[in-house]
Parts: sequence; C-alpha cells; structure tokens
Amino acid sequence: ADEVENQALYPNFDAMLLTVTQSRIIEIVCISVIAVYMLLQFGDDGFSPSFFFYRGYKRWIHASQCFVLILFLLSILIDNTTFNPFLRMAILGTFLRGFQRELMTLLKMMPDVLYVLSMLGVIVVFYAWFGVVMFVDTSQGHKFPNLLEGMWTLWISVTTANYPDVSMDSYNENRLVAIYWVSFMTISFFYIMNLILAVCTQQYDKSINERKVSREVLANELLSDAFNLLDREDKGFVCRESTMNVMAVLNQDFPKVNTMSSEEKSILFALLDKDGSDSISLEEFLDFGLVLLLTLSEESDYVTLVETML
Repeated sequence: ADEVENQALYPNFDAMLLTVTQSRIIEIVCISVIAVYMLLQFGDDGFSPSFFFYRGYKRWIHASQCFVLILFLLSILIDNTTFNPFLRMAILGTFLRGFQRELMTLLKMMPDVLYVLSMLGVIVVFYAWFGVVMFVDTSQGHKFPNLLEGMWTLWISVTTANYPDVSMDSYNENRLVAIYWVSFMTISFFYIMNLILAVCTQQYDKSINERKVSREVLANELLSDAFNLLDREDKGFVCRESTMNVMAVLNQDFPKVNTMSSEEKSILFALLDKDGSDSISLEEFLDFGLVLLLTLSEESDYVTLVETML
C-alpha cells in the first residue's frame, strides 16, 4: 500500500513488483491457506472445541491464531492495512514453537534484568553528576555540560562505542582522572554487564528445567486420563487385553509409534507389569510412554568360532 512514493525505501531496484491489489490478493490467499490448515487441525481433533482448545499451551496458541485471523479479516473488510505487518509477525509467531519458547523465557527474565539495569542507572546518574562537577571548565566539560548529557556520555561508554576516546581529554590533563574512568568501567562494564549475562543464563537454565517438569506433569495428566478411560469400572487396574488393544490402535493410527509384532507387544506388556499381576496399575501405566520409546532387536546366542577366538 506504499504506492510509488516509497519505493526508494526498499531494496527493490526502484521497481514496483506488485500493485496494491495484487498484494491484497496474495494476503487473502495466505490467510485462506492458514484458515484451511486450522480447520484441518480442528477436524483432526474431531471437530470438538474442548479438544481443539485443550487446557494449557494448546488453548492459548489456537485462541491466539483465531484472534489474529479475525483481525486480518476485519482489516480486509474495513480496507485498513496499517497494522497488517504486525499481524503477519503475530500469526507467524503462533506457528513457531522456538519463537514462543524464547519469547516466554525473555518475558520471565525481564524483572531480574530490569532490577540489574536499575542498579546500572543509579551508578550512571552518580558518575554523571560527579563528572559534571569535576569536569567543569576543562576540555572534558563539553561532554558533561549537564546531568543528562553526562549520563548519555557514560551510557555510550558502557557500550564501549566511545571508550577510551571519551576519557583521553581529561586523562591528558591529569592522570588521576583515570581513577574516575577505570572505576566506572570496572563497575558498569565488567561487573554490571556480566551480571546481566549471568541473570540471562540462569533464567535460561531455569526455563529449561521448568519445561522438563511441565512436560512430565502434562504427560502424567494425559496418561492418567487415558488410564481412567480404560478403567471404566474403577477397578484400579487395566487388564492385559485392554493394554494389548491400545498398542494395536497405536500401530494403526499413529505412524510415529514403531510397528510392533505380537511378540514385541507381549514383551512391552511384561515390562509394564512390574509386579507380574497380569494387569497394569496406574503407577505402572505412567511408564507407558517410556516403554513405547524402546527399540527391540533380536540377537542370536550362537557364537562363531572366529568370534570366540577374537
């Protein structure tokens, strides 16, 4: 919708590749593709809103996708595409699991990072005030004419964009000024900035551990729900026949689950049935997902003469 006047702002070789109408048609087609994909996901959940908007992460993601698509449709109906670039980024973010994970980690670490930055702010204000007083009527004074300019000068120093050049005027006049600059850089750059790095690293480690715990909790909840569906009579256990039928359904409907023979199913059931009761309790059933990850292989006990000699 920029027409011709803003062509120079984009790397397009001064050529308008798409007209406004063509751009809108492409956007409508993309929105339609996303809507069809979400409809297929809805159908995969049996057209059940309770499954499509299942509690937790899935509910928030699908609700966000529907909300952004509605905003897209409204922008098309009212012929206002001002916020469409932001909506494109938003809809893309709802489909990128990595982006969502990093965004949540960033939001969680913001309070701790802001706390450290507030410490840095106090240090910058103090040194800026001290610099305004100390560098008055000196060659360094033009960089510390007032408190705000002094804070800006010191903030640039923290980024090392103007350091050590910013300190050379005063340093050439009096070597004792090095105490001011060295102490500031030691506290702000070598301590505070590394403290921010430590906070970010700690938060990432914490986030990884939280995701592991949340996955385990969710897996236990889903397995408990599955166990309750199989144990309709509330006996507290699932019989062998029901467990074998579940494995057969997994072979047919879920390609990601390794195809299992009757013998392999019996072996997996034996691994689950830790107490040998020929039935699976809830505690044993919670290991169902781990057992499915096992890869069984058949090996012969026969050893050749060459293998024996070597």
